[in-house]
Amino acid sequence: MITVRSWGIAGGLVDAGRLGQMWLGKSRGGAVDLDSLTLGNRIVGNASTAPAYESSGGLTLEFCESTAIAVTGAVADIVVSGGPPVGWGSVAVMSAGAIVRVGRLLDGARVYVAVRDPAAPRQPITEPVPRPAAITTVGVWPGPRCDWFDEQAWATLYSSAYTVADTNRVGVRMTGAMLERPHLGELPSEGLVEGAVQVPPDGQPIIMLADHPTTGGYPVIAVVDPADIHHVAQAAVGSELRFTARR
Repeated sequence: MITVRSWGIAGGLVDAGRLGQMWLGKSRGGAVDLDSLTLGNRIVGNASTAPAYESSGGLTLEFCESTAIAVTGAVADIVVSGGPPVGWGSVAVMSAGAIVRVGRLLDGARVYVAVRDPAAPRQPITEPVPRPAAITTVGVWPGPRCDWFDEQAWATLYSSAYTVADTNRVGVRMTGAMLERPHLGELPSEGLVEGAVQVPPDGQPIIMLADHPTTGGYPVIAVVDPADIHHVAQAAVGSELRFTARR
């Protein structure tokens, strides 16, 4: 049994989400950074889609029995009382009564704490897993409303660095060079997908994440390659992202 003493910032228990239900008006939900959820579960031996804790800092867990855990995603100041130190990407066995607190995030936007399931199908990984290098350039595919933008907007998108102004489970709001639109009207609501890069009238792109709405009226200039979405999910406020074409 685990007692959540504090959920902290954007804390929650998440799994891989609801796949294939957008036609019902349901976004995927679940872990914003699926890669980190999968990795944490793999380290402790769980099924890849098993639930884990997601937090942007302040999550505090008390373990009532001996339990193996692993921390992935962002690098954070992890404080442990009554148990061994917890390092990124390695198994730590918490004693009964141990308390783990996810403190300030040092690099990244979301931490994942995977807890070994009693019915886990595999043994935990015994060697530490190296943290992948941070990538700030993400690939994008042309979006469904390319005709709403001219060549100058595309040149701007591919040549500019954008700063993360805000991030939550719905999406990442960017600031930087304006993406100008020849068409200034609004579209009727149409379907959105995870990774869609919307451009509102102010010309500042917004990238959709796990809890994105299923419809929207801003034109979508591009869609982030699914392989790169986890980099967007881990882009902290104040960090920079660049875009490169996938064709």
